[in-house]
Parts: sequence; structure tokens; C-alpha cells
Amino acid sequence: MNEYPLVSADGLKSKGWTVLQPKVSESLLASLTQLGQVIQTTEITPRANAKAALATDKEMQLHTDHPRARWINWECIRQSSEGGYSLLKDTKPALDYLTASERDELRVLSIRTHVVFPDDTGAYPVLRKDEDGSDWVYFTPWMTDGQSSPAFRKFIEALAATPTLKLRLSPGESLLIDNGRMLHGRSALGGDKDRLLIRRWIASPFDTFGRASSREATAVG
Repeated sequence: MNEYPLVSADGLKSKGWTVLQPKVSESLLASLTQLGQVIQTTEITPRANAKAALATDKEMQLHTDHPRARWINWECIRQSSEGGYSLLKDTKPALDYLTASERDELRVLSIRTHVVFPDDTGAYPVLRKDEDGSDWVYFTPWMTDGQSSPAFRKFIEALAATPTLKLRLSPGESLLIDNGRMLHGRSALGGDKDRLLIRRWIASPFDTFGRASSREATAVG
């Protein structure tokens, strides 16, 4: 029996995120594959002398992950005794604040991304359309190289005015978000800092960047 509720892409897109409360990892994976293929699995835990921000105990800015991931899942294995809150911000109100021409400007404005997959271009537009017609945001503030586009500045100002949701996962809980809509971040870890999340990137069923996701990539750190 599947211990997880069925995951609906349509239901998830209406809100942008949900928390699942699974009992066994196998059931979670079975539910996630209803959305698309898992293309990367990563252990998120603090490590000594780590260079990657996600492997430290520091706060992380709100951002989206790699544009290839339509959905992101974090399964909480262990939670730090203090801190470690997941932070979420919905980009939809900020996009709604822009005019149609300003949104079009974001569609031709690209910002850098880390090269993860063999066919990565190294840069992706801030806004594009998925094949289902929904807007898909890519926003990583430390990769913007000081973009000064008026539409981009207005978008950032609108994001700043949008409330940030704060939640704290308990072991056994699982957070699932629409990476094309929700920014995510993290508060600093405190106390014992013994936190372990399993992060999974899930591709859009349309996989608008080709089919390099046919083989799962695994990264740790």
C-alpha cells in the first residue's frame, strides 16, 4: 500500500508547494514519479570546510534551483535541534504585478547557472513558458551579475514585497515545491546542527531542454 497521498501536478501548481507525511522512502519515490523523472538526488547536510552553500550551516538566500528541475522534493531524515527552517516565497504575485511587456522583457533576459547536465547552456531566461502554458521562473540572485533591466528591478522589488512563508520539517516529513514558481531558502542551523535532507530534482514531463535527464545524476554535497 502506498503510504503517500497521490501527488497531482495540477493540485500542486494551484498552491505551489505541499508537505507530505510519508512513512517509507519507497512509497515517496513511487508518488514523486507521477510528476516526472527524478534527475538528481543530493544529500543536504553540513560538512566541514564545505564550499557549496547548501553544505554549510549558514542561511541561504531565496532562489530557484537548476531550470531543468520542474519540481523539488526534500525528505527530512534528521532535523537540527534549532533553526533549519525552510523558507518559501511565491513568485506569482510579483509576476502579476508586471505588465505583459515587462514579462516579455524577462523572457529574453538570461542569467547564469551552474553547468550540471551535459547539454546545459550555462544561462537560462528569467521567465519562460512550459509546454502546459504556465510561467516558469528562474531566479538565483548570486548569479545575476548585476542585471539592471528595468523589468528585472521591478520584479525584484515586487518579490521583496511578497510575504515569505517559514516552516520547519520534522523527520519523516517531505516538502515538495514547484521550482518554476516558488523561491526557496533556509534559515541558519543552530544547536547540534545535525540536519540531513534528501533533495530530489524532478524533471518536467515535457523536459523542455531535451532528454539528457534520461539518466539520473547523483551528487552529494
